[in-house]
Amino acid sequence: MDRRQESRSDSLRNSLCALFLVTLAACGGGGGGEPNQTSSQSLPSGSAGSTSSGSSQQARAAASAIDTGDILGEADANTPFAQQSGYNGQVIGQFPDAQDIPETGIHYSTLPNGETLRLGKVLDPWNPNLKVFAFQLGPNDPTTSGSKRSEFEFPPNVENGKTYWIAFSLNVQDWGSLPSGDDALFGTQVHSGDSSKGFSPSFSLVSYGSSGGRTFQVFRTSNTSGTSQTMVKYPEIPIRFGQWTEFVFKFRHATDNSGLLQVWMDGQQIVDYSGPIGFNTPGYRDYAKFGYYNWSSFNSSRKVLIRAPVLVQDPTGSKYTVDSLRAYVEAQ
Repeated sequence: MDRRQESRSDSLRNSLCALFLVTLAACGGGGGGEPNQTSSQSLPSGSAGSTSSGSSQQARAAASAIDTGDILGEADANTPFAQQSGYNGQVIGQFPDAQDIPETGIHYSTLPNGETLRLGKVLDPWNPNLKVFAFQLGPNDPTTSGSKRSEFEFPPNVENGKTYWIAFSLNVQDWGSLPSGDDALFGTQVHSGDSSKGFSPSFSLVSYGSSGGRTFQVFRTSNTSGTSQTMVKYPEIPIRFGQWTEFVFKFRHATDNSGLLQVWMDGQQIVDYSGPIGFNTPGYRDYAKFGYYNWSSFNSSRKVLIRAPVLVQDPTGSKYTVDSLRAYVEAQ
């Protein structure tokens, strides 16, 4: 059976819903394992998504410091889909490889905003000279692997004990206030390569209707044996609707205290954790996804824009910095 079409999402939906039942006291990890208490008021303002000529040149110079051989996966909205490879799309029950996604995108019925696009490219609302990826869903869309999703999936190439970076720029279109029970993850998630266990992602950005859907939380998951999971949600941060926000993740899956998750939002660190994270699944490699995924019932359309999603391996654990990854995203 095609790994992409397995019924893993039903288990994922159920285990993510279990987040509501997990208390933070029961979820502590190793050193630095308590949720970061950064106040949302101190967070930097959203980025405009474009740079001046001088800063663009600096960004490209810094981005060139990332060796091509260390880039395990990337998607570029300004390159034709037909010229891309190494990932696939997942939306309205379809799983096309990158080169098979129509340049006009994948469409379905008309949404209240007048659009039919579900997965594809649009002009950057901050810079119409560039394109960005659009991931969009309607409440009556067909399910994809058991849930409503519009995502890219990269190959399974994340191994325990090795260090990686994920970076992208995110622009969430305002979806209003959401009712309790309307829950979703967006931006990115890293998923277990062993879909039979039903694990939640090792980390992601999540919004909950119980908070009105106007905030997000970083959450992380660890599994050290069997199918039990330990999950932690970090403090709520307001979603900057309509603004570009850069996210950088540095992570290392491990079942002991050598594990790592660090997260930066527009250059400011919002998570700094060391301890168990990821999955105890020998023989399997994990994989990254980007887009929007709603495992609940919802009644309004959703749209997120993403620029320059990339997964980078760090062979020494210190070869790259958050500035290297931010510069790469800004240079695309």
